[in-house]
Amino acid sequence: MLYIITLVLGGIASLFLPWWVVAPLCFCLCAWKAETGLQAFSTSAAAITTLWIGYATFLNATSAISMAEQVGNLFAGFIPSLEKLPKTGLMFAIVTLIATNVAGFAGLAGFQVREAIRK
Repeated sequence: MLYIITLVLGGIASLFLPWWVVAPLCFCLCAWKAETGLQAFSTSAAAITTLWIGYATFLNATSAISMAEQVGNLFAGFIPSLEKLPKTGLMFAIVTLIATNVAGFAGLAGFQVREAIRK
């Protein structure tokens, strides 16, 4: 249930607010609904990663230029060994890494704050 709530509210909030709105959203939802720290981290990370990967796939499929290729070229320029990798895969890996960490730790922090207040 927490996964679906996070996915729906994250999608709606991301339409109108900046990208980092997922952090306070995951914090609040996990402070309210999560039962364990592991559930808070994993559910938040999975929901927001799904949201961001889905949106990145949509943008990549509907844009006239390959946005994934452009972003991949940007990051591959900094690390020469990354130039051999497919740029779309590199962009999705970066999106996944950012989304997992931001949402997961925000959800875990929300759960921990609730537990600290209870004691």
